[in-house]
Amino acid sequence: MFVRVSDVKKWAGREETAEIHEPWPEATQERLDFPLKGPAIVFVTVRNTGGGNLLVEVSGTAQVEAICARCMEPFPLEVPFSATEQFREEVGENDPLLDYSRYVGDKIFLDEMVADAVGVSMPIRAVCHEECQGLCPRCGTNLNWGHCDCQPEPDSRWAALARWSPPSEPES
Repeated sequence: MFVRVSDVKKWAGREETAEIHEPWPEATQERLDFPLKGPAIVFVTVRNTGGGNLLVEVSGTAQVEAICARCMEPFPLEVPFSATEQFREEVGENDPLLDYSRYVGDKIFLDEMVADAVGVSMPIRAVCHEECQGLCPRCGTNLNWGHCDCQPEPDSRWAALARWSPPSEPES
């Protein structure tokens, strides 16, 4: 996945937009812990900020096959993402200590940028639906499909209270 920058890099202040429709690149899939479904639809804006710097903004929505944090069932999830990164035309490997990324030629490859944007946009605990009841902690039955016969364990923090009896009233 790339965007051509041959025209925009010639003049400071110039801006171009693009819309990319293509299958998710293998490099993007490999960087993520979950499968991406459907085609990639990514909106890209490239702005020449002068001094050889290009500001690249990407946004879109990824269709992800997520795993519910409660019931462990796979479900489709739409993940909106966006990211902004500065690029400079230089030869060499990208250095994480620099505040910009490098590119060479007339193309900026967006695979890593988009993969990182999708990855950080994923919810920490994806849930298939708010009413999801999850799994029984004793037998593992999916409580969305039916109930189990497990009895809830009493809360051990209240065990001392169960043994307590009120003092008897003195007889007068």
